[in-house]
Amino acid sequence: MTGLEEILNESNSFWRKQGPRNDIVLSSRIRLGRNIKSIPFPDSMGDGEMEYLFSVADKFASREPSDNRYIKVNSLDLHYKRLLREKNIITSEMEGSEKSLVLVNRNRGFTILMNDSDHFRIQVIKPGFQLQEAFITADSVDDELNSLVPYAFSEKYGYLASNPANLGTGLKVSVLVHLPVLTLQKRISDTVAPVKECGFQITGTLGNSGRIIGGLYVISNRKFLGLSEVDIIETADDIISRVIKLEDDSRDEFFSTSKNELEDTVWRSLGLLLYARRLNYVEAVEHLSRVRLGVVMSVIKDYDLVHINDLMVKVQWSHLQEHFGIRFRSIIDSDEFRATMVRKELKNSGELDV
Repeated sequence: MTGLEEILNESNSFWRKQGPRNDIVLSSRIRLGRNIKSIPFPDSMGDGEMEYLFSVADKFASREPSDNRYIKVNSLDLHYKRLLREKNIITSEMEGSEKSLVLVNRNRGFTILMNDSDHFRIQVIKPGFQLQEAFITADSVDDELNSLVPYAFSEKYGYLASNPANLGTGLKVSVLVHLPVLTLQKRISDTVAPVKECGFQITGTLGNSGRIIGGLYVISNRKFLGLSEVDIIETADDIISRVIKLEDDSRDEFFSTSKNELEDTVWRSLGLLLYARRLNYVEAVEHLSRVRLGVVMSVIKDYDLVHINDLMVKVQWSHLQEHFGIRFRSIIDSDEFRATMVRKELKNSGELDV
């Protein structure tokens, strides 16, 4: 089995696991951006620097050969590039790059993205609310990598980066949260002000557009310089805890004052998913989001969160192609196969007590 096949067949992905406060927080991601001292940033690298970078990857991978797998992204066709991006293994920038490499460690649950915007981005994604745990893993990998190569570092500015906005710790914190009730009640503005005041941002999840679908949001830091890693993570912990409380309170209020409306919203979405013959991606995520809320609020008792989380990933274009072993000829094709897959997945979970 090749490295790619092992990565694609991995059944232990973060969205298939439960984590702390997984009812609201789907995942916690830590990224550490690092660059090698005395060689150009990725956009300006020549063949010699590329070979050196790949030799570093080889050395790192050889330390745990049974767990480390890496692949050159430009050796893949468009389908597999997109599939890796949909799995949050590579970025959209890496999809179009001729210089990118990704190393995946299956046992310790980290990836190293090479030649994204920096030479290295150490990435750890954990299920639920686990920023501290994710950082501990990333920090240990950072030390191991630094033992092989010297980093570009300034006493004044911290870790140097291709984008001056990323100078400092190089630490990017991203937390994926599900806020369906705050979204339904149009109260997301309650979260925006405190998030921005702390140097963070809240955006949607749909590609680079930041469009909001399914009540899913990414909360991430905008500031790197002048703060320590501990400062950033503690601030993120505080922000996410406040956002969780806002959604918790909204769910309790919604259930106590508008129980029939909640149940109607949830069951309508489930009914559509169970019987629709065409589903576009946005529709699928929107309705799965409401079903997910129904599972959390015990309106629906036949599914668990892991199953719904998995479906929210599998409705993506390349995941569908991989699932059915085909390549779509049109958007209509993908919509029909998406509806078929969702119907079968939901109906195979047992009889529904309506």
